[in-house]
Amino acid sequence: MDFEIYYKFLLTLAIILLAARVGGEMAQRYLKQPPVLGELAAGMIISPFALGGLLHDPIVLNFAVIQGAFGLDSFSPLEIISQIAIVVLLFVAGVETDIKSFTRNILPGSAVAFGGVIFPFVLGFLATMLLGNQYGLAGWLFMGATLTATSVGVTVRLFLDMGRLQTKPGTIIVVAAVVDDIISIVVLSMVVSVAQTGSLGLPNAAKILVTSFAAWFVLLMIGMRGNRFISRYLLGPFRRSGTMPVVALLLGFLIAYLATRVNLHPVVGAYLAGLMFAATADREEILQMTRPIMLFLGPFFFAYLGMQVQVSSLWGALALGLTLLVAAIVGKMVGCYIPARLVGKLRNRGGMIVGVGMVPRGEVGLIVAGAGLLAGAISRELFGVAVAISIITTLITPTMLRPFLVKRSTRSLLPE
Repeated sequence: MDFEIYYKFLLTLAIILLAARVGGEMAQRYLKQPPVLGELAAGMIISPFALGGLLHDPIVLNFAVIQGAFGLDSFSPLEIISQIAIVVLLFVAGVETDIKSFTRNILPGSAVAFGGVIFPFVLGFLATMLLGNQYGLAGWLFMGATLTATSVGVTVRLFLDMGRLQTKPGTIIVVAAVVDDIISIVVLSMVVSVAQTGSLGLPNAAKILVTSFAAWFVLLMIGMRGNRFISRYLLGPFRRSGTMPVVALLLGFLIAYLATRVNLHPVVGAYLAGLMFAATADREEILQMTRPIMLFLGPFFFAYLGMQVQVSSLWGALALGLTLLVAAIVGKMVGCYIPARLVGKLRNRGGMIVGVGMVPRGEVGLIVAGAGLLAGAISRELFGVAVAISIITTLITPTMLRPFLVKRSTRSLLPE
């Protein structure tokens, strides 16, 4: 047996993790940007299409696969690690959700979320269909899906810095982002199903939609109504040994797998499992122990996504990319502004804050795009476009949002 192969995979894993950590740190400390952008950039730099290609090695910083192992034709260790990282990432995101704020503002937040999903999805689907007919139904759907998710990390940071997070627009944005992510993950399951079957079956799509929201409702109710039972009987026996948070994460993996048995993507189960534990009294302890695991694996996932980007191929999709960028910005602003005014009962300025605040794409959008790439539903060209949109919308949002957050004379946003 040639152990050199495994040693090289170990070297590759170390390089990717180190590059991601350095890139994330530089982005946050020196550029004042979310770490995920630095992790993506680090992946692009060490990819097989950049520095990795200079090594001329089929394994080190490359997408090598192992042939004929475990009864499989082939599999990629790096891809498997990235899938595990997604599950951990979404589990922790679910646990971090503030359930009380979520339920208190569920109506306006859900309305904003649905508007912020439908408009960008339709615009992204139509733009890709008109300008990228060669990509097929699965490609059109995936590009529409990548525009649905919102990353509010940048927005929340800006709101915190300016003392506006507890205003009504700020609260609606946080709740809408949670619902937005749930819907985006459900959409992911639907488009993965399309990629696998090659057709858009409405009965199957409806089944996935109903199953996802039923699972979300059941697990949320279990967490809220049965939190004492969970804390005492599921997690309690492991509390003395200090392994209780790890057991919660393992249950998250189990639920992620069970989700696949009803044709849902595993990240749906992971996120819903996190929501279930977010309603328990052990939430903070679970976060304290599982967040370091997420901080270890999460950067790997985004760096690995960055490694998939072939910058030179983006020129061939420049027109489509610019069109999708406009669709991404306009779709969120219009789709979120209207329900914020009508259901959230905000005035014009508050509605604009919600609309602009929902513009940045991020983790979940990249997860959707990454799933599409790994499923073979979209090309590296389309994936590169999705990554570029995520980066640009994240960079421009603070500049777009700041004028609406600055007080004009003595007028405050609090009544909004």
